Amino acid sequence: MGTGCSQSRIAILTDGSMRRTMAITTRRLTFAFMAAAPWAISSWAAESPKPPKPTFVPLGEFTINLPDEGSMGYVVIGITLEAAPDAATDLNDIAPRLKDLCISRLMAMAAQGMLAPGHTDLVMIKASLFDSISKLRPNGVREILITRLLYG
Repeated sequence: MGTGCSQSRIAILTDGSMRRTMAITTRRLTFAFMAAAPWAISSWAAESPKPPKPTFVPLGEFTINLPDEGSMGYVVIGITLEAAPDAATDLNDIAPRLKDLCISRLMAMAAQGMLAPGHTDLVMIKASLFDSISKLRPNGVREILITRLLYG
């Protein structure tokens, strides 16, 4: 017929009183956990430190010419840096250098056709700008935020 383990499972499944006892025990455990859960969650939340609020350093909007056959178009890209609070002052101090770097990088991308309408990959733009800025200030910038993208 099988091992003793499988026979006891059959007995549990066919015995109604045993099932009722198990259900009551499960309910008690569930209620006990639910009663203790708010305390456990609140004590965990109190112990874990809140991450510092990010600081945003707006670099402004950049207008980049887009070479096109027969006509010239342009793209306006707004860029803001998300930085650690202690790095914001340092980034503001070198803002002209950061803006120059962004313009140079965006112009190179436009020349390669990477900023063409319908072919713009925001993830690629962010990654490229992040790599360039990280060479200038490796630990200051957390993320590049594109705040505006307009073609004309």
